[in-house]
Amino acid sequence: MSIAPARRAALQVLKRVREREAFGPETLDAVLTASGLSRADLALATRLTYGTLQTSGVLDEAIDRLATKSSGIEPRVRDAMRLAAYELLFARTPPRAAVHEGVDAVRAVRPQAAGMANAVLRRLADEAPTFPWGDASTDDAALARLTGHPMWIVGLLVTDLGREAASLALRADLEPAPLYLWHNPFLGQFGEALALLEQDGAEPRACEPGGCIEAGVPSSAVRGECVASGACLVTDAAAQIAARALAPRPGQLLVDIAAGRGTKTIQLQALACAHGPAAEVVALDIHAFKSDILDRRMIRMGVPGVRVLTGDATAIDAVAGMPTTGTVDGVLLDAPCSGLGTLRRRAEKRWRVSESDIDALTGLQYDLLVQSASLVRPRGVVVYSTCSIARRENHDVVSRFLSSPEGAGFGVKDITEAVPDMWRRWIGPEGWFQSVPEPAGPDGHFVAALERQG
Repeated sequence: MSIAPARRAALQVLKRVREREAFGPETLDAVLTASGLSRADLALATRLTYGTLQTSGVLDEAIDRLATKSSGIEPRVRDAMRLAAYELLFARTPPRAAVHEGVDAVRAVRPQAAGMANAVLRRLADEAPTFPWGDASTDDAALARLTGHPMWIVGLLVTDLGREAASLALRADLEPAPLYLWHNPFLGQFGEALALLEQDGAEPRACEPGGCIEAGVPSSAVRGECVASGACLVTDAAAQIAARALAPRPGQLLVDIAAGRGTKTIQLQALACAHGPAAEVVALDIHAFKSDILDRRMIRMGVPGVRVLTGDATAIDAVAGMPTTGTVDGVLLDAPCSGLGTLRRRAEKRWRVSESDIDALTGLQYDLLVQSASLVRPRGVVVYSTCSIARRENHDVVSRFLSSPEGAGFGVKDITEAVPDMWRRWIGPEGWFQSVPEPAGPDGHFVAALERQG
């Protein structure tokens, strides 16, 4: 009895993710780095791991329906059965091979469960040709099974986007995510970054928006010198619209709220410096450890004019060192969100986030927008952005703000010039940008620019 090396590595990742509630990509990278697998086995292990994590809820549904006592399946046995179920339903591995490998994997961790696993997986192999057991073009449950999503996400996206657009976005969530980079002009010229990526074996291609690069070989890019040095920063192409929408200018006073590790902070200053002297950028995050990372990153990358603060942006007046209310030229609020526009990058996330999380987040998002808007002067701009495609987190939050007393003095600023021609179809009638995940395309990001009148 032996388990193929790629499947053994995949099972090791599934176990760690389950036991530690870890993130799939980081865990997979750690396991594969130490695995010594061939290139072909590395690719197979990656596909099996991501696929199983992405579709785990659907796999559990199928296993539980066919198992006599599903509640008694041990977690490590379930890991092996999930992997085999993924191969049967999504990877289209030959049934005999998938069942055989699955039973061997179960036998390796719990010999007494091998008979049960064999029976369940054989029955699943018989039913696999008719998967997703319904018409995905009309049946939400079948669409959820086909695309490996919880029912609530499917229902939400069908309501918000319409069935056709929702189906495309859901299907895109099962595809490998393209890797986009942004050239950091503080550490060299664009051509130098491309040349370094070529040396890394990343097969780079310049793309829109300006300064954006797509890596044809993502694994080589993220492990290469260009990214390690900071000459290029990993950030989705559509995420780059947010800083562009603020249109920073030299000498302006700008605030980046929920700045995190500071990728958008660097972009803001780079855009300002492209037209002259540096702006004064205040970067705020609630977590001291993130602020420390951000501060060190700005120094290491030679980014001028950035002052890093730590504090709670829902009580902006209480943050020591924050500019006075009504004095700021521009604020970028990259708000905490559900991440529904980036699910393909976090394989396990769709099964960890809940609809109640969105309800809680919308209150925080609104409070942050009110506080951010209080900072800007007349003719100043606040940009609200998320990596969600849920209307409640985007359109509804901005609409609520604009109809509130705090938002009464604001209007929508035209961001057409910040958006590449090919993406202007994603600017809605309100003037807000909302990309939707597409295979071989960017993630789902929302951007609205609001200007204080006067």
